[in-house]
Amino acid sequence: MAVQATMKRRRKQSPLKSRVHELPFDILKSIFTMLSFNDLVQAKPVCSSWNILGEELLSKMPWLMLPSKKQVEEGDGTDVDNNGYHGFLSLSENRVYSLKTAPKEFSEGCCIGSSRGWLLFLQEKAVPCLFNPLKRVKIELPSVDRLLGLKRMERNVNGQYELDYFNSAERGSRRFLFRSCMKQQVRECFVQKAILSGKPDDNNGKYGVVLLCNNGEDIAYHRSGDNCWTGLDVNRPPYQDIICHGNYLYALSDINRIDVWDLHGRVEKKSDISVPFPEKSLAKLNSLRDVCTRRFYLVESCGELLFVVRFIGDYVDWDGTLLHEYDLLTEDCNHPKVCPYRTCLFHVYKMDFSKLRWVEMDTLGDRALFLGGNQSARCFPNCEKDCIYFSDDCWERMEEDYLYGGHDMGRYSFKNGSLKPIYEFSSDKIQPPPCWIIPDPAVLES
Repeated sequence: MAVQATMKRRRKQSPLKSRVHELPFDILKSIFTMLSFNDLVQAKPVCSSWNILGEELLSKMPWLMLPSKKQVEEGDGTDVDNNGYHGFLSLSENRVYSLKTAPKEFSEGCCIGSSRGWLLFLQEKAVPCLFNPLKRVKIELPSVDRLLGLKRMERNVNGQYELDYFNSAERGSRRFLFRSCMKQQVRECFVQKAILSGKPDDNNGKYGVVLLCNNGEDIAYHRSGDNCWTGLDVNRPPYQDIICHGNYLYALSDINRIDVWDLHGRVEKKSDISVPFPEKSLAKLNSLRDVCTRRFYLVESCGELLFVVRFIGDYVDWDGTLLHEYDLLTEDCNHPKVCPYRTCLFHVYKMDFSKLRWVEMDTLGDRALFLGGNQSARCFPNCEKDCIYFSDDCWERMEEDYLYGGHDMGRYSFKNGSLKPIYEFSSDKIQPPPCWIIPDPAVLES
C-alpha cells in the first residue's frame, strides 16, 4: 500500500504533466489549429491555458445544428422525445458530430434564433432563454406572453404547444388561428428572428436581446438586468429582417425602408432611411413573380451594411427548372409531382451611406455569408470563400406538405452561380430545420 501511495504521488508530480502550461503560446496555437473538434474538446481539460485556447478556437468555428438522420428518415417529427437537435456539422472538417446527451433545450424548446455563438429558445409559458451550446450556459429571460398575445403556452405529450390568447381587442390586428401548433409554426406566427446586441459572456456582462415577432409586425428589446421587454415604436411594418450594426439596431421594412434605433441608454428611434430598391433585383423579381418568392436580409460585414435578396423557386424540379403549380399535375391527378420550394439565386449589395443607395457587389472576396433563421452574418475561417451558406427559413411553407419542409439549405457560389448541398438527408422533411451557429464577429477579428 505504501508503494502504491508513493507511485501515485510521483504520477501527480510528473514533470511532463505539470509543465504543459509552459509551452510557448505561438507553438501551442499552431498545434491546436490543426486539431479536429473532437481533439480540441479532449485537450481543453488538461490545464487552464489549454482550456482558454481551445475555447477560443472552438468559438471561431461555424456549425450547422442538425436533427439526427434516424429521426428524419424514420419519424414524422412529432415524437416528443426526438423532435430536436441531436448533432452538428463541422464545416471545417465536413463531419457530423452526434450529441450523446443533447441538452433538454434542444428538444423541449423551440429555437427562435442564433446570434454571436448563442442560441435563443422559446420555452413553455412563452419564456425565452439564451443557451451557449459550447459552455452549456443558460440564461432565462422575462416572459413574452403579453407581447405575443398569449395567455397560455404549454407543451403537451405529443410535443405540440397548446395555446390560449388574450381577447382580440388586446391583440389588435393580429390574427392567430392555432389552438395548438408545432415548433415551425411558432417561428411562422410568433417569433421570426431573435438576435443579440453585445455578448452575455463579455467581461462587463452587458447585452441586449431583440425580437422580430408577430409576423414581422412588432420589434421588442430586452436589456440585461431589466425584468421586462420594451416594445419599439414601429412605423413601417411588416419588417423582413433586423440586425445590430455598430451601436444601432437596423430593421428592414417590406417597402425597402430601414428604421434605425439607438440602443445605448434609453432606446430611441434615431432615423429612418429610404433607399431605392436595386433595379437589377426588381427586374428579376418581376420576371419571376409567377414562379418565385423572395427573402430580404441585412448583413454586417467588415464594417459594411449589406442587403441580400434571396430568390426561392415556389416549385423546383429535380433538374432546377422553376415550375408553376399547374405544372405539377400529371396524367394521374391523384398523385401530382412533388417539387419542393428551393433557393435558386442571390443578389448582394452594400450600402453607400453618402448617397443612400445600394451598390451591387460582384464578389464577396474572401468572405462567406451565412443566412437563414440565424442572425445574418459573415464568416471566413475554415469556409469556402466568395460563397453564401444558407438554411431554410421559409416558415410559412414548412408545414404545407408532409414530404418536405426545412430542406432548403446549401452553398451558393458567387463565382459561377452554382448551388451545392452542404449536407444531405434521404428525406426533404427535416424537423426541426437546421440552424447555423455563427461566431461573434469580434471573436473572428481577435
